[in-house]
Amino acid sequence: MDQDILHLRNGDICVDVSRFGGSLLAGNYRGIPFLKPTPTAGLASRRFGAEVCFPLVPYGNRIEANAFDFAGKHFSMAPNTADPYCLHGDGWLAEWEILSQSDSEAVLRYIHRQNPSGPYAYDVIQTVRLDSEALTLALTITSTSRPPLPFGLGFHPFFPRTPQTRLKAKASRFWSERSGHLPDVPTSIPKHLDFTEAGPLPPQWLNNAYDGWNAQARIDWPEHGLGLALTAEGPFGCFMIYSPDAGADFFCFEPMTHLPNAHNMPSSAGLVTLEHGQSLTGSIVLCPAVLPA
Repeated sequence: MDQDILHLRNGDICVDVSRFGGSLLAGNYRGIPFLKPTPTAGLASRRFGAEVCFPLVPYGNRIEANAFDFAGKHFSMAPNTADPYCLHGDGWLAEWEILSQSDSEAVLRYIHRQNPSGPYAYDVIQTVRLDSEALTLALTITSTSRPPLPFGLGFHPFFPRTPQTRLKAKASRFWSERSGHLPDVPTSIPKHLDFTEAGPLPPQWLNNAYDGWNAQARIDWPEHGLGLALTAEGPFGCFMIYSPDAGADFFCFEPMTHLPNAHNMPSSAGLVTLEHGQSLTGSIVLCPAVLPA
């Protein structure tokens, strides 16, 4: 199929899907963006502008020292961007095959073969589906690696940040940030960073992991009369929030099955061990809607 960008629509929701990076390039509800185009280091941004969301496979965020030990073996990995640490896996930097498409659904596939840059080999299917009231993003990753390896999934959406933006997301634990943008130590959630009840984003730099998530979140943009409910399905117990400062026009709320740098944490922190041929599946559902008057 020659088409590189797919335009999907169902009812009031429309999205643009790129086979470069398996990414979304736009997401709108009744003409109002509920996802924010933002330049990233991903493949699509170098081809067609900025992404609004991309998949995280076979892990999300960073792996410290580009190495990890697992099942008595040591594995090394090569950096994949200008960042000194391996970042966000492979899918966002790869060209995906479009397996099928309709007016409201696209199915994409990426096959990653084991190579000198790292130990992973896998086959991943991503489904982008629009119902009349929701956008569903689903991933199924199947290991084709010979040794058992720890796998994770995630999504990296960029949301508009307005002066009145409010976020609600319940978690049980907060991770401070240390050098290299890595999680440091777990603590109780600071009051000004606790989104158990809907509240504004802090004005300062925010780049932190939360775990013990109940797989639900809500974002409201009162200026636009728009709200969005996000629900994760599958083993999503963590999220990252990234926001540069109050002057930024975006922020990221990133559902993940594991913590950043989970490869180097004693408990694997949410990663799932897959044998050859085993699969891991997860999805998020985004439901934009007009706020009640």
